[in-house]
Amino acid sequence: MILDPVELLDILGNENRRRILQLLSFRPFYFNEMAKRLDVGPKAIIDHLLMLERAGLVECYQDQGRRKYFRIIRKTVLEVSVSPNSYGVRAYRSEDVPKTEDTELAQDMKLLRDELSDLEEKRLELRALLDEIESREMEVKHKACNAARCYTNNQLESEILTALLSGDAQASHISARLEIPEIVIEDRLKKLEERGAVHLLDQKWSIR
Repeated sequence: MILDPVELLDILGNENRRRILQLLSFRPFYFNEMAKRLDVGPKAIIDHLLMLERAGLVECYQDQGRRKYFRIIRKTVLEVSVSPNSYGVRAYRSEDVPKTEDTELAQDMKLLRDELSDLEEKRLELRALLDEIESREMEVKHKACNAARCYTNNQLESEILTALLSGDAQASHISARLEIPEIVIEDRLKKLEERGAVHLLDQKWSIR
């Protein structure tokens, strides 16, 4: 199949088609699974897949359960060259790519192994940091709830202050979140305002 590099550029100019190819680079998927993973409607996924299939980038096959899967056919290279005096685009299949010497392949594998090792180390560091943040977040929320009791006379007022810990909000939003009538929420907010716990600014309540 002759590849049209300009057509490929147009196809890959769509973000969702690029996301589909990125997903298929890990393993084959059926279209409903892709739709859920990418949060895109099934019909749109099918349209994108048909376009990618016509371009020779992906193919469809059926498993033993007769479910249709899509996968990337083979390695395709798209090169764009831009300079002050020239512009060029070319596309070719993996079978047309010059073979790399074994020593170069071994070197590439070592670099990839080292990079994967670095990424794993960073992932573990990030996980430890997230654990630390979550622990501190729980501690701060606990302290905030205890502090709220200094300004509140009942459980509802305490829940209102706890809700405002997440950010400024209108009375109607707090009402919907706590499932309490708005008139009751407004009454409690005014009482909390009198005690210096909250204040109203631009129709939003916030902790003082």
